Amino acid sequence: MKNAITLLASLILLSGCASTATEGGSDDAQTPPADSVSTDTAVSVEDVSVSDNGVQDTSTSDVEAEDTHSEDTQAEDTQAEDTQAEDTTETDTSTQIELPDEKPPIDKTYDMFIGDWLMPPGQEVTKCTLKRLGNVDPIFVTGIKSILAQGSHHLIIYKSNETEEQAEPFDCIPFTEGLTGGTFPLMISQKPEEHLEFPNGIAIQLEANQMIRIESHFLNYFPEEITAHADIVFETIKEEDVVSEANMLFYGSPDFTVKPNQETQTPWFHLSQWADTNVFALTGHTHQLGINVEVYKTSGPEDDGNEIYPLDQEFVWSESPVIQYDPPLNFGEGDGFRYRCTWNNPTNKSVGFGESANAEMCFFWAYYYPSQGYRMCINAGEYGANFGIDQICCPGSPLCGLVTDFL
Repeated sequence: MKNAITLLASLILLSGCASTATEGGSDDAQTPPADSVSTDTAVSVEDVSVSDNGVQDTSTSDVEAEDTHSEDTQAEDTQAEDTQAEDTTETDTSTQIELPDEKPPIDKTYDMFIGDWLMPPGQEVTKCTLKRLGNVDPIFVTGIKSILAQGSHHLIIYKSNETEEQAEPFDCIPFTEGLTGGTFPLMISQKPEEHLEFPNGIAIQLEANQMIRIESHFLNYFPEEITAHADIVFETIKEEDVVSEANMLFYGSPDFTVKPNQETQTPWFHLSQWADTNVFALTGHTHQLGINVEVYKTSGPEDDGNEIYPLDQEFVWSESPVIQYDPPLNFGEGDGFRYRCTWNNPTNKSVGFGESANAEMCFFWAYYYPSQGYRMCINAGEYGANFGIDQICCPGSPLCGLVTDFL
């Protein structure tokens, strides 16, 4: 029973489905440097006690903008370019969708923002808004830009089926909306400036007057007061230019303990992937002790696979590289992901999984087409092994309902 409770608690926290967040974490975790993007909502390490099982110890050492405004021309792209990567894996081209050689012209752009609120030094908060995009007709989004003010840890943009707007920022719990039914992530950004560009002819459909939930997590690690703010631009193409629709994958594990005064590395985890899907972008995620997230494309659980992340890019937790694949990575029957995370903990305390800036994470998320819906999968590690469970994917797993019951 205790293991079941621990498993469910981990699942709830992983999905952000805890009803409350508490202050805490590892008090000795390093404060991020002033030129980096920072961290997450408070959940104490003590509240999420995670066993050392399943972890290998290497012992060698985490503005104000006008809302709902559309323009007929594409905005100038001032965002930092994401790394373009060639697909080094063998693919079954028979299942690949043929894309146009030329990128369709941008039809319209739609602007949104979240902000502003003042934050004194040391404050950590996550706030959300629910606002209509203001599109009269259905639209097809082929690119999303984000600009985050200093102190931001992450920004999540959701497509929501909520019906009541909440334009003023309100306190919310990170990652709560990805498992609750009618709200799905469109983009997760953790860089000061980011431009997610879909492949030619690939888009996500938004309904007329679409409700958008914006979640923004800030920590003021500066010596002076800061203003929390984030801007978003949706780029659209015409319906006749759409070849296929895209969606998002969110994968990871809560089964780790980052040991004090040394480097800690998870074992390799494996997750299956839907067949006949094409992944066109991927990024990893840890907190401030993280020094690497490695992801490989495999032909099955026993295959070591080929590296697809971070390739030749240095993994920096505060600005994790976004690798965009040209051509996209094609996944056939039985293919999947193999991944692991590495941390270096110079403090005297163990650090477990949690939302707080002083806790840690091991995630990666990817964008793919053709859409089979949003998918969140975790490896439960030793917890799952007690129940004969290797991976838990939602929607689809019976445990998804159990997690929802705890909301």
